[in-house]
Amino acid sequence: MHHPAEGIFPVSTQPPGEDQAAVRGQERGRTAEESPKRKQGGRRLSWEELSQAFRPCVPFTALNTVWRYLDGEAKSILDVGCGRGRPMAFLNRNRRLLAVGVDAFFPYLQEARALGVYAALVLADARNLPFRPQSFDVVLMMEVLEHLDRPDGVALLAAAEEIAIRQVIITTPVGHYEQHEYDGNPLQEHRHIWEPGQLRALGYRVYGHGLRNLGGLSGVQSPLPRALRPLVDVLWVAAGLVTRRRPDWAGNVVAVKRLV
Repeated sequence: MHHPAEGIFPVSTQPPGEDQAAVRGQERGRTAEESPKRKQGGRRLSWEELSQAFRPCVPFTALNTVWRYLDGEAKSILDVGCGRGRPMAFLNRNRRLLAVGVDAFFPYLQEARALGVYAALVLADARNLPFRPQSFDVVLMMEVLEHLDRPDGVALLAAAEEIAIRQVIITTPVGHYEQHEYDGNPLQEHRHIWEPGQLRALGYRVYGHGLRNLGGLSGVQSPLPRALRPLVDVLWVAAGLVTRRRPDWAGNVVAVKRLV
């Protein structure tokens, strides 16, 4: 068994040749700009902003389920496809975990760094993770599998189970979720949607959330207008009362596999 730090490569989130002081200055500006008080500028928060802030605390949402099933004895976690790091800001809000984030899109890592919840951030492709076997207690992959072709997804699951000591946790959409690139990130395209039964066959316990084809970002995965988002969000959470145990009906699943 390896200590988690032995699996961390000192990969900087700074592009080659970029002035370090300029990066720090940009990050200070971005942090101030994105803090809630500055961002509001006296205006009322939108429903999507409020939902993003409070949804993790609501039962029958994916992030709340991840939090409840996260191994209580874990001391380290690898967040594959960490993006901007917002889920980890909730999961590691008390900073009890040594958290390392991995993403292949550099601008997301810049934003994640400002949150202060990661011990390290690594610019790397999920299909070629630079970590040793058994180097983290938990490997977390939130909304990652769907961005890979099925063979690459199978390989990633095998790699995650090799890197993890105690647990692998996945969240992924279910049903028809066509998505193309956005944020200037071509990796946001959906390439393969997994069925709950496929994950169960690999030894995962699967919990459903929402309803098929109901959720998603307005204008990205969901055809529903932004004005209907509050109603959709309420229905999404309420549906979890049923789809938690019937993930085949769900719009999103959390899959958990214990290794010890």
